Order: sequence, then structure tokens, then C-alpha cells
Amino acid sequence: MAHVNWLNLSAAVLGMTTVWAAPAAAQPRSQPRVEISANAGALGAGTFTQSDTLISNGGETETITAEHAARTSLGFNAGAAVRVASRFWVGVQYARADTKPSASIEALIPHPILFNAPRTVEGSIDSVAHNEQNVHVDVMYSLPVRAVDVKVMGGPTWFNLKQNFVSDVSINETYPFDTATFDGATTKRLSSSALGFNVGMDVSRSLTSRIGIGGLIRYSSADLKFDDSNTRQHTVRAGGVEVGAGVRLRF
Repeated sequence: MAHVNWLNLSAAVLGMTTVWAAPAAAQPRSQPRVEISANAGALGAGTFTQSDTLISNGGETETITAEHAARTSLGFNAGAAVRVASRFWVGVQYARADTKPSASIEALIPHPILFNAPRTVEGSIDSVAHNEQNVHVDVMYSLPVRAVDVKVMGGPTWFNLKQNFVSDVSINETYPFDTATFDGATTKRLSSSALGFNVGMDVSRSLTSRIGIGGLIRYSSADLKFDDSNTRQHTVRAGGVEVGAGVRLRF
């Protein structure tokens, strides 16, 4: 429930910024050439499925399937933009988001005595870390609307993702070993990077000639590939819908 509140709060700040400024009369405004921004908010993304096979019990196959839950990460971003023409800006932002969602696990465990008699065990674990550090490079088009500055933006994003994967399952079993129950799981932390894209909009209002407040909404995406001897090959989609609010400094 907490992640929904963060998304709603950030979206509300973005909407209130626009509503608050819309009725104001048009004012003469200076033309700053540099803007520094910082935002706090949330990044929401969907689930992904991990499926691995391990060799155990004299050559039989153990299969592990893990459903990684949807995640909403608390995060922040900070960056700067430079005006290169009347309405065009070029900007760079560093963004970070961290979360530890759960994972539901189903495993087929070979029988220690009998061949071709696997047991099914099910369980879940918490705190499966997902940590993103991304760099957004954007071309922005500014649309002054009364006292509000709206920037529509888009460009490439360099994604770096550190992700925990389920690497093995532990079980409880007793003779004659016909059944087994889930006792826990171990994870392995892997890292991957890839180039993707982002598109979004920044809405801000000046409080003074140098200071303003604003809200940001952005969608970013990239498919990152992980390859490891324990967890084999997996593709995880990084990015998602990001909303935030914060301060603007203009010079």
C-alpha cells in the first residue's frame, strides 16, 4: 500500500503545480541558461520470472522457478540542463532507485533414493534486492504556459542494474523422502548494464528569479541480460514509470 501512496503523492504534486499556476496572469520572465534540478519520488516496474535447472542426485534435474514480485522503488534524481536555443535545452540526470521485493518460488526436487520421482516444494522469500543507477541524457523542448514552465524531453538512458537471483533452494525431508517442504532459498547478486531510452515531462514554477519547484514524470526502459553459471541466462527489464517532485535552481 505504501508504494501506491508514493506514486499518488508525486502525481498530485505534479498536477497541483499546474493547477496552481494556470490562473496566474502572464508575467515577463528572464531567460535562464542553466537549470539544476533535484527530485524525490518513486519508480514503478512490473514482475519478471526466473527459471533455472540444476544437476543433482546423480544426474537428475532440479528445476527452480521464481516469480519476482512487482516493485516500486523509492528513489531520487539530480542533474543539470543547459539552454542551447530559445526553447531547446540539453540535460543530464543521474537517477537511483532501490527496493527489496519478495519472490514466490516453486521447485521440483529429485528424490534422493528413487529416480524420476521429483517432489514439488513451494515457498517465498523477502528482500530480493533490485538496485538501479541510471543516467538520462535528454533533449528538452520548453513550453512556457502562463507562470508554468513545461519541458517535454526524451533521449537515451544508460542503465546499471544490480539484481538478486534465486540460486538454490533448501528443503526439509525425512525418510522415506516421498515429500519435502520448503525451508528457504539462497540468492546471488549479479550486475548488468545496457543502453535504453526515456521520455517524459517536467513541470515547474518559479518562486523567485533563481528558485522554483516542480514535478517530473518519465518512462524509461531497457532489457538487461544476466548470464551466470548458477542462474543461467535471464533478461530483466529495468526502468518503468517514474514520478517525483523537488526543487529547481536557475542561473
